[in-house]
Amino acid sequence: MPRGSVGTDTGKNTNPERWLQDNHWDCDEVELDAAATAEDLGAAVAIGAVRRIRELTIRNAGTNNTVVTITDGTDTKLSIDVPAQTTRVWSSQDGRAFIAGETPDAQTSDITGGSTFISASGVEA
Repeated sequence: MPRGSVGTDTGKNTNPERWLQDNHWDCDEVELDAAATAEDLGAAVAIGAVRRIRELTIRNAGTNNTVVTITDGTDTKLSIDVPAQTTRVWSSQDGRAFIAGETPDAQTSDITGGSTFISASGVEA
């Protein structure tokens, strides 16, 4: 296409912003209310797809510091220290990848004085 001309954007791998919108994934906020008990962050990844969690918002309502760990059920993908009574936002352009059949899980190390809440977003394609 000549410079300056306007073409039809199908959104299929031609416009990164459109691709992100077309393949957006997120999960509802999950309450982690038992230490060391894993909670699913959404359903298992679809066959033939890869999910990349690119952003996490973690709110620690407890009175103790906690460590939130994100796993694929077996391997640790990310651990985040969250001070008591704070909200922490983690983001990464590349994110953490989960392959077909894996279910991203989250768990917290301490719930003294209140639960920990987490929401996640990213892309799945």
